[in-house]
Amino acid sequence: MKTCPKCGKKISKKVTTCPHCHKPILKTTPPKDFKVNNIPLKVKKVKHHKNNKTNTISLKTNIITLILLILLIIINISLLTIYFKKPEEQPINEELNNSKATIELSNLGGWISQNNELFLFAKDNKFYWYDSYLKQDDNYYEGTYNYKSGAAALEEMGYTEEEFFNTFGQELSLDNVYSLNIVPNTLIKKQENITNTLKEDETWWFLLIIKNEETAIAYNKTLELEYDLTKYNNR
Repeated sequence: MKTCPKCGKKISKKVTTCPHCHKPILKTTPPKDFKVNNIPLKVKKVKHHKNNKTNTISLKTNIITLILLILLIIINISLLTIYFKKPEEQPINEELNNSKATIELSNLGGWISQNNELFLFAKDNKFYWYDSYLKQDDNYYEGTYNYKSGAAALEEMGYTEEEFFNTFGQELSLDNVYSLNIVPNTLIKKQENITNTLKEDETWWFLLIIKNEETAIAYNKTLELEYDLTKYNNR
């Protein structure tokens, strides 16, 4: 049995026309000699590259080359920066700054004030004053000095012994009293040499009273300045 494609009724396989709707029925059975030929399919095989290792090496070489190029650029930039960098300002008084570490102090010594000012009295009668003992390459005076001691110092400063002891203390010894005549001849301020601002006859009368090995009193009679001092060791 088969089904009519038009009315859907069951009909005999042998009929050529549907008895119900008279639809011609075509034979669908292939002839006995009908053959279906298989169409061969050709599949192209993908060959794997044998040079994967070579490609990996090439990639590593490129990365290394890039890194070296970046390093070369950085080095060149650094060299250019150093080349065009403004040279640092050198201390104005090189002789002083090269020698200050080896200044041979006289028996008057070196002293630091309560404001960190530094007074140095060298054996060659050179005098140095620094605005701060922590920074000895700027803001300083340089000059020369001479001194007297004991009763001669009091006389030069215009004191009687009674006036001196009443003013500075009865426990002091005249052997440790010095009058100094200081003549500044160099003045550096804010890295600028302004020695020309000093008076031609600039002189300071200075009284130094050494109380003991560690402490002293100073009085700049010209500028009317008093200092409490502690020992400075430049070694």
